[in-house]
This record gives sequence, C-alpha cells and structure tokens, in this order.
Amino acid sequence: MAKVYETLAGALNFREEAPGGKVIMTLPRGSRLEATGDAAAAGWLAVKLLPDGSPSGFVSEQYVARVDALGQEGPRATGDRTVTKEQLLILAPTAKDWIITGLASNFSTIAEPYGILESPRRLCHFLAQAAHESDGFRTLEEYGGQPYWSRYEGREDLGNTCAGDGVRYHGRGIFQLTGRANYRTMGTRISLGLEDEPHLASEGEISLRTACEYWKSHRLQNPADSNDITEVTRRINGGFNGLDKRKLYFRRAWSIWGVSGESAGI
Repeated sequence: MAKVYETLAGALNFREEAPGGKVIMTLPRGSRLEATGDAAAAGWLAVKLLPDGSPSGFVSEQYVARVDALGQEGPRATGDRTVTKEQLLILAPTAKDWIITGLASNFSTIAEPYGILESPRRLCHFLAQAAHESDGFRTLEEYGGQPYWSRYEGREDLGNTCAGDGVRYHGRGIFQLTGRANYRTMGTRISLGLEDEPHLASEGEISLRTACEYWKSHRLQNPADSNDITEVTRRINGGFNGLDKRKLYFRRAWSIWGVSGESAGI
C-alpha cells in the first residue's frame, strides 16, 4: 500500500535533492505526497506530488504527516497522555516557542479535571482544534487587527453592547475566545477578571484554562468520543471553517497520542 503524506507547514519547500537542493516549488498546507521509496538523506522523504505524480522530489520529514495515521507511530511517542513542548512541536512544527512552552508547562494538571485526558480521542480532538484555531500555535490573538475585529461591533449574541466591544473582545487564546459575554463567563469560571483585562486571555496558561472551560460547557467530550470531528468543529467554530486542516492536525495528533496500531479513523 502506498504511503501518502500531507504537508503540515503553510509553505513547505519541495526540493530537487535532499538536503539543500534547489527548491522546485513551495507547497501549501494539506498538499498530498506519495513516497517513492527512493534513497533519501536522514530526515528527508523522497516523494511525488499528487494527484498527478509529478514532479518528484524531496521534503523534510518533520513537516509532513501520514494520511493513514496510526496511534503511537509518531516520533517520541510516549504511550501515555502527557503533553510536552517537544510533542507540541511535532504536532505543529512551525509553532512559536513561547506559546507551546506556556501550554505544556501545566497541561496535564489543568486539563485532567475536565476529562480531556480520559481518552486519546478527547486529547487529540482538543489539541487538533487548538492547533488550527491558533494557526499552528503561532498566535493567541486573532489576525486582522481593528479593521477586522470591528465586525464584532454591536453583536448582542456575543454580549457586545458597548461602543468598542468588538475590538476590545476580539478572539484570543487557543480556542479564540470572542465577545464580552464569553470573557465575562470564562473569567468567572477561572476566577480571573477577563472582562476588565481581556488581554490576559492571550497568555498561554490562561488560554488553556478558558479552552478547557469551553470544552466542558459545550460538552465536547460527546462528539470527541464518537470521533465526530465535524461536530467538534461546529461547536468550537460555529461552522466548519478549516475542517480539512483540523482533520490534518487530528491525524498528526493521533500519531503522537493515539492508541498503538489503531487508525485515526478520520
């Protein structure tokens, strides 16, 4: 059976030779590649670009993941459900150090009371959604700046009833907490004044705490246990934005924290 991979990085160099060969093209995240079995330098894969099988070349193994991911096939798989900085970097290889350091420092202690560590399915769904919402752990603040954030102005469904609320309570954290009402609710639940100091929601450990509260309040353990990534995405995103990329992150997460030998099923 052919080994098919997909790219994890947003602009992956596809080279004539490995390592350091001429760049043929840059591949967008989610591009599919088939291993050719040709000789490659350590840490590199010889592949051909799908669907046509051309061109052939080499990519860094760090930035691709198997489509038919199996549990515990990933590098540094531990066989348990601890979450380390090194594992998060495997999940999202272009992540920013300060973000994954903050998330990993007390991950198990914070997430365990919410049942997220009770099964590998829950953990992988949680981290896949977090990776997508944070652009591969590259930001804990919504992109776009004030021109984009102003679209939340006057959104009563978000509790934005005062002038300037749209910008002040724009998306922050690994689940992109948005809207005055959500800041107030989540702040109360974690005993922190997020409504008065919304910028705190973009700090690593705090963003993990609010994401765990969101997971619990929206009963995300149910679709996660059913491996229903479409429903998990809908409850977090409100729609299905980036569903294919969320699946990509889930498959990579499964190769790190999944059940040994069991398919991701997505």
